[in-house]
This record gives sequence, C-alpha cells and structure tokens, in this order.
Amino acid sequence: MHCRVALALCFVSMFAFGQEQPVKLAELFVYSDSLSADGVWRADNLNEKTELAFDAVTHLECHKHGGKDLVGTDAYCAQMTASDVLGMPDITVDYFPVISWSVDKVIAANSSTASLPICTWTQITVNLQDHSIMATDTRKLGKGHEGFNNACLEIPLAQTYHLVEKLQELTRRRVRAAQVAKQEK
Repeated sequence: MHCRVALALCFVSMFAFGQEQPVKLAELFVYSDSLSADGVWRADNLNEKTELAFDAVTHLECHKHGGKDLVGTDAYCAQMTASDVLGMPDITVDYFPVISWSVDKVIAANSSTASLPICTWTQITVNLQDHSIMATDTRKLGKGHEGFNNACLEIPLAQTYHLVEKLQELTRRRVRAAQVAKQEK
C-alpha cells in the first residue's frame, strides 16, 4: 500500500514539476574556507541543441587552500560529475584554478589555450550574494581546436548554464522527453 501511495505522489509531483515552474537553483553551502553545491547544469537558452543528451548530476566544491599541486594555484574548484553512459556508470572529476575569490563571488576557469579539452574552455562563477552558480562554455578558436571531423564547429561560440536543483530539472527533462516522443508518434 505504501508503495502505491509513494508512486502516486511521484506521478503527481512529476506532473507539477513538468509544467513551467520557476527554476530552483542548486543549494549553495558556504563555509569559512570552502563552498559546495549539488545540482544539474541547465542551459540558459533551452532548445534542441542545448538540451543535454544525457543526465548528469554535478557536485561542485571550491576550496581556498590545497590546490597548488592540482591546478597550480592555492584556491581551486573541483567538479565531480556522475552520469549513466550506455548503461555504465561514469564519474569524472575536473579541477579548475580559482582566478578570483572575494566576498561577492568566486571565479574559476580552465585554460582557453590548453590542448585539452579540445573544443571548449569553461569558466564557473559562484555568486555569493544571490547563491547562484553559472558556467560559461566558450568554444576555442584556431588551429588544433576543430575536433574530429570538425565536430567542434557545431558547438555554439558561447553557452551559459546554471546549476539547478536536481529533482526538478531531471523531472522536467523526463516530462519533456515524453512529450517529444508522443509528438513523434
């Protein structure tokens, strides 16, 4: 009986979350020398190209100290991403040197000139005033950044994302996928 009630509540919440609800940002936890948040990256301008092909959950941590050996700066951010790729669990960790840490915001970015990643470089901005977390992916330009069969040229010049609450966003994606599948029939 409890299982049926829980299942019914899940479907009711899916229907409610599937409607255009105000986006809830990921909860940001701020400490004296670090911060963290869990969420899902959501493109600021949603369309067929910006909807992510797979669901990935992100844990972001930034620390004021301890990154010298990892990224070459004392302050650093680590982005841990978990996803399901072709039925197999996949976990990646990316480290970003912190460029600036003030009372208002933390800015971390990987290199715009490094050979990897090939197509884009990323800047993460944590706004400590409104507790929002934004990432901007910017396409690298020039020789060596075209990708296999010029795949990088398909990527927008710049794309912004916000780290949003997991349940709401993943539910929105499921409902959207069901709507698209229904339209295609």
